[in-house]
Amino acid sequence: MDPTLIATAAVAFTAAGLVKGVIGLGLPLTAIAVLTVTMGLREAVPLIIVPVLITNAWQMTRGGSLVSAFERFWTMIVLLGIGAWLGTVLLFVIDEALVGALLGVVIIVYSLVNIFAIRFRIPDSHERWYSPGVGLLSGLLTGLTGSVGGPVAIYFQALGLDRDTFLQAVSLAFFLTALPWGGTLIAEGALTVEAAAIGTVALLPSFAGMWAGRRIGEKLSPEVFSKGVFGFLILIGANLIRRAIV
Repeated sequence: MDPTLIATAAVAFTAAGLVKGVIGLGLPLTAIAVLTVTMGLREAVPLIIVPVLITNAWQMTRGGSLVSAFERFWTMIVLLGIGAWLGTVLLFVIDEALVGALLGVVIIVYSLVNIFAIRFRIPDSHERWYSPGVGLLSGLLTGLTGSVGGPVAIYFQALGLDRDTFLQAVSLAFFLTALPWGGTLIAEGALTVEAAAIGTVALLPSFAGMWAGRRIGEKLSPEVFSKGVFGFLILIGANLIRRAIV
């Protein structure tokens, strides 16, 4: 394995684990943002599949009933999988520079929403109409850019879910989405044995970062930490857009 690639992955997944440890999500988005500083999206996306599967499998068991969460959000989860499949196919068809610019836009928008604590409210009575659309949009962005779940996280916040329910539902959705997503990457020849091996090794810095993140979260305001992280991500997103334009 390329030592530079290993070093980049170690930095990316440690940072991503820290973010997930403090605020409960953001591992894929942070990892992809850092990885794309030195490599293309088509090389970076396959590296995050194993960490997404394992970290979300671990986190989704730390809460209430998984069955209840699935029964409530199954339409969104099904459309997430379909969208991830379609988005992954498009990733290997569309100009990678344009996809990189799209990732930059996604990173910046999601970061600004969090920095300024923009919150939407969706009545429970509208949930069944919003869930499929949110799932399809988020799935498409997942497959195209590797930025798992930005719309899903915003949607769950808009529903007013409590923290434990929110984290469990997000983790369940991301875990189940990663299954068809990973299968499509295998079919496209992108998720190779080497990529899977790097992703498996990346579990060590991911969990180390999550552990450190939880310790930081106990002593530092998550709001202060997250604003610093999202400010950093905005710079990366702007650089992705610049690379696509120049």
